[in-house]
Order: sequence, then structure tokens, then C-alpha cells
Amino acid sequence: MDDEMSHEYAQRMFPAPVDLGIAEEDRAVSSVRHGTRSYLEGAGGDGSSWWQGGGAVHDEAVQGITIYPPTRGLKTQGDPFEPVKIGILIDMDLNQLLADWIDPTILAIEDAMNEGIWARSPVQLIIADARGLPRENYRKVIDGYRWLVDQGCVVVLGPLISDNSLVVQDTANELGVACIGWTGAHKFASEYCFTVANGDIPTEGTMCAQWLKAQGLERVGLFWEAGSSGKDYADYFRDTAIQLGLTITREVKLEPNPVGLKDDLATMRELGTQGLYYGGYGYATFHFADALKALDWDPPRVMGTAFMFYSNSNAWAEGLEGWHGVDQLGEDGTNPNYNAMIARFEQRFGRKTANVVVALAYDTARVAIHGIANAAIPAPRYVKEGMEKIRWMPATNGGPGCYIQFGPWDRKGYKGDFLTIRELRGGELRFDGYHRPEWPSNATS
Repeated sequence: MDDEMSHEYAQRMFPAPVDLGIAEEDRAVSSVRHGTRSYLEGAGGDGSSWWQGGGAVHDEAVQGITIYPPTRGLKTQGDPFEPVKIGILIDMDLNQLLADWIDPTILAIEDAMNEGIWARSPVQLIIADARGLPRENYRKVIDGYRWLVDQGCVVVLGPLISDNSLVVQDTANELGVACIGWTGAHKFASEYCFTVANGDIPTEGTMCAQWLKAQGLERVGLFWEAGSSGKDYADYFRDTAIQLGLTITREVKLEPNPVGLKDDLATMRELGTQGLYYGGYGYATFHFADALKALDWDPPRVMGTAFMFYSNSNAWAEGLEGWHGVDQLGEDGTNPNYNAMIARFEQRFGRKTANVVVALAYDTARVAIHGIANAAIPAPRYVKEGMEKIRWMPATNGGPGCYIQFGPWDRKGYKGDFLTIRELRGGELRFDGYHRPEWPSNATS
């Protein structure tokens, strides 16, 4: 009967792995020289200072960047291995900073491969440009994360914005693929939600109140921006200010495009306000410069990590003139991990940029690749467990005493001096110091 019948044969459900043929014996190598269109096809970046974003205002990430470990002279049996996939979830308008996220991610994976951390297979970066809150719809970030999971990513870098992080948290826990966010939202911490945080919202509010007190001020004004982060900023600032004996002369809730800001500032000045605090996403800060200039008023003023929008675009940096803010770059020249990484970055990509996002992106990618290397199996649950095993990892961000560490139910990676204070004045970004408060009793003992 078999000779008289036609047969159907099972075919591959999915394409077989393909070797791109680019692996080198002595070093890790990527399928692209640069990670974004601005450098791969264009004229390069728009930034004018070392601390501003190194890419173009309107930039796009290369999809499917594949990074091969060095062969070390070994000839394999010939069957190529499929890349392990790392997702990148872009949830905000990064402008000049996109290149400074993608390129350091490539460098971090290449470095780890050169060190022998991961050699089993290539690694591929899968990009989801799914911008959400506060400008766009919340659903886009959820759909972007789900798409990355469907592509087979074992870990996702992002989201970045506080609101988006909180929105995607339940979905991440449901689908079981770890996110490594940059958010400072203290509620973004659960089984599959980790942070290599670009700040810490409650801590920032507390730091800024302590900073104003340390300047010898007594009467301060409070601005906070509508949204989950702004309310937390205000609550923690207010509680600390009251504890320290500061008088809050006036409190103003801002929309991202604040109407009447000049009048609010004028009223604060009339009330005897000596210094200002702002907490929020950062969109409203762009408008302070013109309002303060129109009033000819230059009070001491401090904000949270929205201050680091100076890297986003040249225009934004101009809008932050005169502010102190919470930053993550340590004192110039003191973090050997940062200094060496910046030198490797310039050698690898042929451009010099040294803003905080370069360090943040590098540290985040290091967490991902070490989590993969620590995993018994390159699958999401095991990668999550692999990240929990990270202990005292060198940090390129922060001061020389900053490091990265996780554990079961410890989801906040940065430890030590990962937050600093800087000032932007006269077009220069100046290190103001590490924030190391003391007990009030110390001053009277």
C-alpha cells in the first residue's frame, strides 16, 4: 500500500538558524558598526557638549543587531546556534539619546563576550519602538512588550518612564519575561520587574528638601507635575521639608505644558520664597528659563532626575540653565569603570560622548547578559533567576563606590553613590557633590 500512496512529510515550523559568517577569532563582533540610522547612514549627532546626547534629534534604531562571541580558534561541528534575544522597549522620545542607548548596549555585550562571560551563542537585539505615556496612549507600551515576548526575547531592557513602568508591570509578571527598567518609581518592583534606576523618586524628593536646607534657606516653593511620579515627588519632598523645618510658601501642580507659570513664580517671590523645587517628568521644566528671565529672578533651585533631560536635546539643556538637579554622573575622573568604558566606547564607535545615559545603558545591558550567562537555561524564568545571582557588579554610573546587586525580591540594582548633585550654568555641567546627609544631632554634639 505504501508504494501506491503519496505521503506528507513534516517540515520545520520555524526557519533554521543561520550563521552570518562574521565571527572573529580574537574578539566579539556585531552585524553593524553603529546601532542607529544617524551614524550608520547619516552625518552623526547633533549634540554640542560632552554631556549632551550623541545622536540626532530624529533617530531610529537598527532592528535585529546580532553580536557574535569570539571563536578562540575553535572550529565547530557546523550547526549554527540561534541567537539569544534581548528586547529593547523604547517608550519615550529619546531624540539625541537613542544612539547613546543602543551603542553602549552593543559595547556591553561585546565586552562580556570578550571576557568570556557568554560564549554559547550569538545575542540579538530586538527593538520595539512603542512610545506611551505621558504623550501617547498607555496601551502602546503593553503591546510593545507583548510583541517582544512573542519574538522570543528572554529579557527586556526598559521601559523608562514611571507611568509606563507601572502600566506594564502586571503584564510582565503575567507573561514572565523580566523587564529591566530605568524608572525611579518605587512601586515598580515585583517578580519580573527589575530596575537599574535612573533615579529613585522618593529618594529624590527627600534629597532635594535636604539640599535646600543645606543652602541655609527657610522658605521654599514647591512645583510638581501631574502624574504618578509628580505626586510621589511632592509627598516625599513635603514630608522631609516639614521635618527639617522648612516653610513651603506655595505649592503648584503643573501640567506638562504649564499655563501661567510666570504668574506662579511671581506670586512665590512676593511671598518671600528663597528657593524652588520641581518634581515630575521634566516636560514642564523647559518653560522655567523664559519665565524666570522675564521676572529677572535667579533663586537657588533644584529638581529630581528630570534634570538629566539636558542630554535629550540642545534646546532642553538651554531650558535648564541655572538649575541644580539629581544626576548620576560621579565626580569627574573618579569612577575607573566609567572612565575606561568611555575610552572603549570612543575606540569602538569612533565618537566621543560621555553623558549619563551612556553609562546607564551599559550597566543595564551588563545586567541582562550576566543574567543570561548565570541562567541554567536561556529561557525567561531562568534568566530572571540568573539576574538574582548578580553580586557586587562594577557600575559605570555613579561614584567609585557604586555597584549593582540583586537578590530574591531585591529588584533595585544600584547600591551606594548612584545619585549625585550637579549644576547646569553658563553652558557647563558642574559636579556639586555626593549627597550624604547627616543626622541633625551631629551639628549639636
